[in-house]
Amino acid sequence: DLEKYRDIDEDAILSSLTEEELEQLNADLDPDNDLLPVGLRQHDQTKKAPTGKFDREHLLKYLEKAAREHKDREDLIPFTGERKGKVYVPKEVKDEDEGDEPILDPELEEALKEASDG
Repeated sequence: DLEKYRDIDEDAILSSLTEEELEQLNADLDPDNDLLPVGLRQHDQTKKAPTGKFDREHLLKYLEKAAREHKDREDLIPFTGERKGKVYVPKEVKDEDEGDEPILDPELEEALKEASDG
């Protein structure tokens, strides 16, 4: 059954398609396909012509002016500077090295007492 589809010339089929059919075919591409380059995973959906040239300085001036004129919203709870709760005080860490000797099992203590230094 599938043998008849192995020798099909894909280029001939694509060249026979109209512009609208090609756009529809491109719209059906899988955006999750890792084999496609990133730029081709989603086709360009904009049909609108550019509205004019881009003027960066004019845009920045407009944004700064709009930001200055925009009124800040009031805080729901105003900041008073009051501190609530207890102040964190870290616990003093007692060094184990200072102080008396470590406590050992009675058997180990006896073995150490009977051991010779040589």
